[in-house]
Amino acid sequence: MPEDKKSIKSQAEDIRKELDDLIGNNDPIQSVIETDPELPTKRDLPARMSYSELKTSASKKATKTITSLMKFYLDEDIIERDEYIIAKKKIDEMTMSSLIYQLQAGERALTTLLETIEDGEIAPRMFEVLATLQKSMLDIIKSQTMYLMAAEEGAKRMARDIELYKKRDDAQTIGEASGGAPTGDTVQRGTKDLMRMIQNGILDDQIEDAEITEE
Repeated sequence: MPEDKKSIKSQAEDIRKELDDLIGNNDPIQSVIETDPELPTKRDLPARMSYSELKTSASKKATKTITSLMKFYLDEDIIERDEYIIAKKKIDEMTMSSLIYQLQAGERALTTLLETIEDGEIAPRMFEVLATLQKSMLDIIKSQTMYLMAAEEGAKRMARDIELYKKRDDAQTIGEASGGAPTGDTVQRGTKDLMRMIQNGILDDQIEDAEITEE
């Protein structure tokens, strides 16, 4: 009888040893994760982005860009005093600020997505989102470039119009000072007046030709 008890106890110890061999050491799982070279290292979470600061930064960049553009083509006193130019400058700054903000926010989202994929999240949906985000970024860059070109063309046109109006006013002043009509070429306001002047000139020529024929 004692031999049977000893045999059972010995069998229990053998089973315990086998379990210990299967389980291995008793190191905690966290230490295994940190020391195992085959497992990916833990990535520190990025600092939380302050989107209000991002918006403020985009607004400053847009204001600096549009102001520099207008000063390149227009006099500073005109930019600060003309109501239309002041209003247009504000609209251009708001639009450019929105484009810059979307571009910066998109770049951060793109970086976060790429880091997530590098950490092992390689589901097909992740790559689909990545491709869509990249396409959106290219569209934003294209829109920003096109709008900047449009703003530059608008500034050039305003500079030409201001120069034309100045010449017209100078011609009127000279004419009034001499007591007659303005001398030199008459500067017309806009394309419609110019086409009307050309049309009237053609009609006058036709009338003169008809009178000469009747004689």
